[in-house]
Amino acid sequence: MKKVLFAAFLTVAAQGVFAQVNKGQWLVGGNAGFESSKQGEAKSTDITFSPKAGYFFASKFAGGLRVDIESSKPKGGDASSMVLVAPFLRYYFLPAAEKLNIFADASYGFGSIKQDESNGVNQFAISAGPAVFLTPNTALEFALQYRSLGGDAIGDDRRGTFGVNIGFQIHLGGGSK
Repeated sequence: MKKVLFAAFLTVAAQGVFAQVNKGQWLVGGNAGFESSKQGEAKSTDITFSPKAGYFFASKFAGGLRVDIESSKPKGGDASSMVLVAPFLRYYFLPAAEKLNIFADASYGFGSIKQDESNGVNQFAISAGPAVFLTPNTALEFALQYRSLGGDAIGDDRRGTFGVNIGFQIHLGGGSK
């Protein structure tokens, strides 16, 4: 009897979780990224980790908040770390029931870079790529990204970087189909 009740509970609970990118769902996950940048003669290698949470306020369209945590090692220089808080918007282009979907993501963040001292920084970022749904509620993502950094920590010239990201997202909630 306990097994039957447990199976019934799992069936009912699973009905509250619809597939993928529907209105009313939550997006929880994160990305890891690698970038190589050049500003003037200075070259740098950056590794980023970005946990995020968002909400689908329309089907295929989500908004939320991401925290970017980055470690940077300039060639011949001292390492630095950066922490940014970045509101984001994300759009999925294909129908919600697809196993493969294409997304575009844009964000504007602000925070600080710490090397010898802490200085303010701002960032505009755009990324796009495929999201491969491993299950109806989990996706593995691959993206190309462009970021433009500015602020006191960067100086007069903005620093543009191109990079690649890999991410894992979980889609939760009882969104409408």
